[in-house]
Amino acid sequence: MSVQQLKRVFLDDILPTWSKSGFDETCGQFVEYLELDGSSQKSGEVRTRTVARQIYVHAHAAHLGLAPSESLAMAERAFANLHRVAWVSGKRSGYVRGFNRHTELITDPVRDLYDNACVLLALSWLLTATGKDVYRHDIDQTILAVDRTLTDPFGGWAEDSDGTLPRRQNPHMHYLEASLALCENNRTPKHMRSEGKAFALLRSHFLVGPNGTLHEFFGPQWELADRYGSDRLEPGHMCEWVWLTTRHDNLARSDNTKTCLDLFSTALAVGRMPGSLFLVDTVSVVDKAISPSRRLWPQVEMLKAFMALHERFGFPGYRTGADDVASAILAAYMTGVPHGCWHDRLDLNGTPLSSTIPASSLYHLWTTIAASAGDLR
Repeated sequence: MSVQQLKRVFLDDILPTWSKSGFDETCGQFVEYLELDGSSQKSGEVRTRTVARQIYVHAHAAHLGLAPSESLAMAERAFANLHRVAWVSGKRSGYVRGFNRHTELITDPVRDLYDNACVLLALSWLLTATGKDVYRHDIDQTILAVDRTLTDPFGGWAEDSDGTLPRRQNPHMHYLEASLALCENNRTPKHMRSEGKAFALLRSHFLVGPNGTLHEFFGPQWELADRYGSDRLEPGHMCEWVWLTTRHDNLARSDNTKTCLDLFSTALAVGRMPGSLFLVDTVSVVDKAISPSRRLWPQVEMLKAFMALHERFGFPGYRTGADDVASAILAAYMTGVPHGCWHDRLDLNGTPLSSTIPASSLYHLWTTIAASAGDLR
């Protein structure tokens, strides 16, 4: 029952805490992180992706009837401020990457695929939770901005409006996530085309080699090379793709079973140290060197992969694996912390390394709860 215990901790402790400490009432905006004592971020610097993901969490939770009473109004207020401050119109439109919530000055004007994908996810659930046509309009404008500002001749989308290298699979994965949400909730032919285009990149570019290893970093034409850091692998993203591929198969009535199993087995094989349930942050395809840390989010994505595979196959071992990981997360990451908080990064011996409690992990935790929230309503 450890998955259920994690859900209860999230709904009873974490979400209420972040609906208060994670929202700056004066600015009407979400914060980037909490301090280690659980107090709100003092500085005003925020990333668009972090704000958007918190908007998403509160809108989705409100739609499911699992959020604090103020959550939806808070999400709408935060998005109105985000759009007013961070949206750039014109031929190269889109949401900028960062701003200061206190001064409302843009601190990073680049239009980034990752940030715009997160905004699109937030908009999908604002539309679903409220039914307001203004969000439908904003969705259309965001999709148009991504296609126009980040167009790329070699497939997928550019990393950002500056054409930064290396190219990464991660922003494309999150654009797929947003497109899936649109198709699942407010399907249109345009949304289905966006989802299909994003998912196709998995096999055409991201899975490389005879075993289909998921790669992270690429050159301008999706080539692998040392200078682009192509030897770096992230087991947490392999698990995330298991969850997204399962959702894609449910939507498209396709069967990518082998891809899911290969991704998951590779993630566990390269990411787990002997005798440990946890995934390390990164590994090297060349010398198998591991990073000296394990963040919370890869463990949560591993949990979601176990849950997705259990839903897909009904094999009890996957459910047991999910409970084991949830229990380990509660014991290692959610003890010795302020109420409703967590350790975001531990070293390989379990010693905390983080200097803050990033809001980004709230999104990862919520997606686990949302993936099987039916029994909590």
